[in-house]
Amino acid sequence: MTRWKRQEREIAATLGGTRLPNNGAGQPDVRAGRYAVQVKARATLPAWLTGAVEQAERDADAGEIPVVVLSEVSQGRKARRLVVMAFNDWRDMTTHDIPEPAQEVA
Repeated sequence: MTRWKRQEREIAATLGGTRLPNNGAGQPDVRAGRYAVQVKARATLPAWLTGAVEQAERDADAGEIPVVVLSEVSQGRKARRLVVMAFNDWRDMTTHDIPEPAQEVA
């Protein structure tokens, strides 16, 4: 099994969601409640990005959730902002948004 398929399956299972096949239909990798999730697996992430996350984690006080906000800013355009945080922190924050999987009836 390829790395990206394994990651998609693990994310779907962790969120109690469904992994969708890569069929070229322009759909998310995982659907979980109201979340449409794209999963990107890489052997390494950019050092500047992991460094920013590590800094946020290091600087957060107890009970705070470390978050990095990335801003893409260019003249004449509205800034585009993305939030990067640890997956487990995000999962813990969103579990109330994701319904429990339906139980099969015998």
